[in-house]
Parts: sequence; structure tokens; C-alpha cells
Amino acid sequence: MKSSKICHIYWFAYFNPTEPSVRYRAIYPLKEFNEKYGISSSIVYPGYDFQSILNFLIIYFSVLFFRKKESIIVFQKIYTNGIYASSLKILLFFRPGQTVYDIDDADYVRRPAETIHYFMKNCSICAAGSQSLVEYIQRLNSSAFLLTSPVINHGLIRAANFSNFTIGWVGYYGAHRNSLHQLFFPAVRAIDFPVTLKILGIASDAEEQEVRAYFKSNHKVQLEIPRNLDWLNEHSIYLQICSFDIGVSPLLNTEINRAKSAFKLKQYLSCGVPVLASRVGENTTFLKEGINGYFCDTPEEFLNSIYTIYQALPDVYSQLSQNALGTIPEFNLDNYWESFRQSILSIQS
Repeated sequence: MKSSKICHIYWFAYFNPTEPSVRYRAIYPLKEFNEKYGISSSIVYPGYDFQSILNFLIIYFSVLFFRKKESIIVFQKIYTNGIYASSLKILLFFRPGQTVYDIDDADYVRRPAETIHYFMKNCSICAAGSQSLVEYIQRLNSSAFLLTSPVINHGLIRAANFSNFTIGWVGYYGAHRNSLHQLFFPAVRAIDFPVTLKILGIASDAEEQEVRAYFKSNHKVQLEIPRNLDWLNEHSIYLQICSFDIGVSPLLNTEINRAKSAFKLKQYLSCGVPVLASRVGENTTFLKEGINGYFCDTPEEFLNSIYTIYQALPDVYSQLSQNALGTIPEFNLDNYWESFRQSILSIQS
């Protein structure tokens, strides 16, 4: 099939919509593609309930026997060796043209890589959430392109209110515990002015008790640890981020972290929140030193940068915030579409 456009996208996700990658790289973009460009889509989530199985079978056999013209098939982060992945391998074997393998994490580090490598090698092209992933894929498939994970057009901007100076972090605490404890928490514990540390992503009582015990010795630090967040309610999460004066993204320099798409950093910037982040992976793409935040690779650098921003209120801070908002076109849904479109056209030509 040779074409110069995309009319339909078949998307086989690796998990259900509770996973951020499924929402931000599939559900929200597909909705945007349909509303703006009239591109239809069919999406499958793996599952063992009757409705999931029925949806899978309907879409699977329609692709196998009645594939729409000018259509793309996307396999997102498929890494298991179960029935779902095995069925998709068969589909790829019989329908290899205009296929995309989409990945935004170094899953090959923490999971068996056989299935991941199969899709990387045999799909027409691979979409990667970071440059580190692009370089990894190119060992297996020369057709790989950077498709940075987009932030939705939420329209929320932090209010200029410095009466309660707040430093915030969002993410899975369990997955980022080492980075937080080695790079960032020591800096906050050393602060000698009143500050609120707001952490979104504590999942258990044990995690919360650990964090509270860590900061117990510094009475200047007030902890806010919202629990039972509705992560599917994007508006509520961005409202929380809008309460930050600084957003932080500390990352140890590991292969998994180098492969990340700097998503939390983009979330902060999209709300006009200046960022302090490690020089790791995609953080270096979106953070501009002294423009929308500062690079920090040690507790001392985090502490010094916190003081730099705090002591520069409000004028310098306001410019950092405006510059943060100015970066949105680098990672919004329009940017995602253009990168996706151009890369798909390259395999259609």
C-alpha cells in the first residue's frame, strides 16, 4: 500500500487507560486526530473480561481480513509472551506494512526483551519517547523516530501567589524513591525558610510514614501528601500542579531514566511552573538553563537553585514562568501529530 495520507489508525495498547502512557500516547492523541483531521481509529486494551475479548476479536479480524485503506497499525509497548502478544505477532506477520511499534520506556531493561525486539525488528517503523530509545532501536531497525509524549491542552496556569512557597513533585514514588532520596530530599531538609513540599504519587501508608519521618527534624518544611488522587481526572491533577512554585524532576543517571520522556517536566512547564531537573535524558531537551529553570545534579545544586528562585521573587520568577509557558509548542498535541504524520509519510512514500 502506497499513500500520502492517514485515514484510520488501529492501536493495540499494552494496558488499560489507567496507565499514563496509554492515555497520553494513544487515547488523547487519537481523539485529537479525529476531531481536527477526521482520522478514525480503533483501539484495543488487553483484558480477560467479555467486553475486552469481544472488542479485541472484532478489531483483530477486521485488520486481518478487512483492513481499511490508508490505515496504520500501532503496537504500543507490547512486551509479554502471553496470548495477547502472541496474537499480535501473528497479525504483524500477515500484515507487516504500515506498522508502528511505539515505546516510551526502557522496558527491555526490566523485562525479557524477546517480544520487544521482535516488534522493533519487524515493524515498518518505531516511535520512541526519547532519543536514548531511538538510539537503542536503531541497532535493530534503522527506521526509528522521536515521538515525544504530549501534554494535553488543559488550559491551566499557576496563579502568582507566593504567600506559601511550594515545591512540588509528581510521579510514582516507589519507582523514583532512590532519585528523590539521593538527589532532592537532602536539599529540602536543609532549607531554613518556611516551605511546603507537595508530593503527588505516594501510594501507601508505609511510603507516607517514610517521607514524614525523613523531614521530621526540619520544622520549616510543611508536607502536603494528597492521597487517593483520581489520576484519570486530568483537570484535577493539573490543578494540583498549578499550586507548585517550583516543579522538580531529579533523576539518577540510569538507562531507565535516560529513556524517559521527561513527562513530569513537561507537565510542570505546561502550567507555567519553573523546573529544577537533573541533566538526564530528555530533561536536557526541554529545560533551558536560566530560562525556564535550572539543572541540578546534586543535593547542593538543588538547594542552591531553590534559594536562587526564592530570593528572586517576584520579577525574575515571573520571567521563568512565562518562558515555561513558551515551551508548550515543543510537546503539545499539535507537535505530536506533526511528528507522527511526517514519520508515517516517510514509510508510505
